[in-house]
Amino acid sequence: MYFSPQVKQNKGDFFNYEVLQEELKNALQDKVTPLIVVYGLRRTGKTSLIRVVLHSLKRKYVWIDGRDIQSRADFENKLEEEVKKLSPFSIRKVSVKGLEVSFAFIKEGLDFLNKHKITLVIDEVQLLKKIHLDNTLAYIYDNYPNIKIVLSGSEVGMLMHFLGKDNAKAPLYGRAVFELQTHRLEKEGSSLFLHQGAKQAKVNLKEEEARDAINNLDGIIGWLTKYGWHRLRSSHKEALHKTIEEGKYIVKDEFLKFAVRAEKQYTRIIKAIKKDGKWEKIKKATNISDKQLYTMLKRLIAYGFVEKKDHAYSIADPLLEAAF
Repeated sequence: MYFSPQVKQNKGDFFNYEVLQEELKNALQDKVTPLIVVYGLRRTGKTSLIRVVLHSLKRKYVWIDGRDIQSRADFENKLEEEVKKLSPFSIRKVSVKGLEVSFAFIKEGLDFLNKHKITLVIDEVQLLKKIHLDNTLAYIYDNYPNIKIVLSGSEVGMLMHFLGKDNAKAPLYGRAVFELQTHRLEKEGSSLFLHQGAKQAKVNLKEEEARDAINNLDGIIGWLTKYGWHRLRSSHKEALHKTIEEGKYIVKDEFLKFAVRAEKQYTRIIKAIKKDGKWEKIKKATNISDKQLYTMLKRLIAYGFVEKKDHAYSIADPLLEAAF
């Protein structure tokens, strides 16, 4: 069901992205694409896209969520735990050297993944730069040709930095990467999603209700799904209110964790962008030096909170805008 709040596994529960699904299937099945990257704004369906395609191919995989990993030991333990689900043997940890950074490695586990052509998926991988996982992935890329690596991330600028797009000395620099990007739904797609989801759930959704939800949630499928889930149990007005209030709390918490060392300045920038996204207006409203403002805006874009288009800045998520 489209309005199910869980990450989707089955194609029938997953709306749209037919082209991306086909491209991801082809990349997973061919013999020349070792590294696949799926990126896009938060809550635009990256995780569901990957799981639905893997499930449709009946492909075995190991899944690691970067948000759960705080240290190298966490990563090793999680990898061991996931491999044990597929294999009965105990994994022996060995040390592999010869890279810029030495790291503990679970060699037998990787040998198993390689032998059985199992896909390694790491979600929000950019968060693992701090444990030098880019070194590990470069080693896997170079030495385990049968392991498909699928990486995803919502902090797009940070993800590209992790991949070494801007640094020739980065471990993953120069590796062949197949990229897929998820987007907001257009208004027509958003309307179709809401009406088809309502039909699945046998809920009478009026056109003006759908239009109101779309105007407030701006095609972000995660928020539209949350609205639909609430709509199954309440009126349109109450469902939209709950979605906005819950969403505001979620995105503001994400923002404050990001802005922890300069919360007041970043908050001023967000509030200024909400009024007028032109550089001159932001500069005047925040009273931050040109160099510092440029750096802070660049970070906001890298972490997916702000977008830049046609020489103007805008807030990427309507509920972050609503939170301020």
